[in-house]
Amino acid sequence: VTSLPSGTRPLIVFINPKSGGKQGAKILRIFQYLLNPRQVYDLTEGGPTPGLKFLSHLPDCRILCCGGDGTVGWILAALDQLDLARKPPVAVLPLGTGNDLARCLKWGPGYDGEDIGEILRDVGLADLVTLDRWSITVTNDPESTEKGDRVPYEVINNYFSIGVDASIARKFHVMREKHPEKFNSRTRNKLWYFGMASQEQFSGTCKDLEKLVSIQCDGMRLDVSHALEGIAFLNIPSIYGGTALWGQEKKALRRRPHERRGSSPDVYAVQAMDDKLMEIVGVYDSAHMGRIKIGVTNSGLRLAQCRRIVIKTTKMLPMQIDGEPWMQPPCTITVGHLNQMPMLAKVDRRGPRRVQSLFLNLGGRKN
Repeated sequence: VTSLPSGTRPLIVFINPKSGGKQGAKILRIFQYLLNPRQVYDLTEGGPTPGLKFLSHLPDCRILCCGGDGTVGWILAALDQLDLARKPPVAVLPLGTGNDLARCLKWGPGYDGEDIGEILRDVGLADLVTLDRWSITVTNDPESTEKGDRVPYEVINNYFSIGVDASIARKFHVMREKHPEKFNSRTRNKLWYFGMASQEQFSGTCKDLEKLVSIQCDGMRLDVSHALEGIAFLNIPSIYGGTALWGQEKKALRRRPHERRGSSPDVYAVQAMDDKLMEIVGVYDSAHMGRIKIGVTNSGLRLAQCRRIVIKTTKMLPMQIDGEPWMQPPCTITVGHLNQMPMLAKVDRRGPRRVQSLFLNLGGRKN
């Protein structure tokens, strides 16, 4: 890498060509044409390591991650492994189905053919924000003989949940693994998900959840005796592809130490992705989830905000982390704050602001 010209802000692009049906592969070709080849990395060829090693030599570098929430988590996990004095901030070009983190960062619900050049300008102008990240440790009950699935992640970026929503997500995941040709577009994926949610409403596989789960928040036992079928632990304001499960405040509330939990919405702080607090919300069933999503109901049942969570379960239950589901036998789960990662939030570009160059002086693009 030669010395960078004044006003240049280096950019590295990671693309998951398997995301978004055929969108990922198409976008990969566009970026390879627009940018220097050393700026663009196909995540199916060696993962993020080659690109991250390259960016470690670049000052004030930015990352653009093209994929779903799982792809973003992959990049953030790889950044954790790098011994960098300053982590590069990450922007998101959403190619997945839910894209909850991209929605919170204002990159939209999904890529829909927008001009890539405009997206590059947006990355150059984006605001630096901070994302909390949480460690999750799952310890199986040694007295249980039940066999579950592998826990997908050790870090929560978006959310963790137990019950009805995880059951729907697992059915969706199993069906997609068996018949990938039926899940080749974002719209079709959403239709499949809606159908499975309707089936779950009638089957009620997660009833009596309060008898199977106990939760401690910051050392205090949480009351979950509300006929709930699902409990979600939120780090960001979006879940289920854009649902504000915690609800939205009309104005910010000043947080005081004794106002982190309670039965009234008024005692809670406004949800934020950088406050080192996790929100806990209950849902009654899949129909309740649907009413929240379409806006008929303002929010789920607010249960708590806290910094450390201990969960004990007594039966095999469906769970999910950031959209990746699994079946979990009886266990103890511990969730605590891990670190914070710099991210990039899209800003309104209607004003005449100067955009720094995102092209590197690496000897020119190959023709």
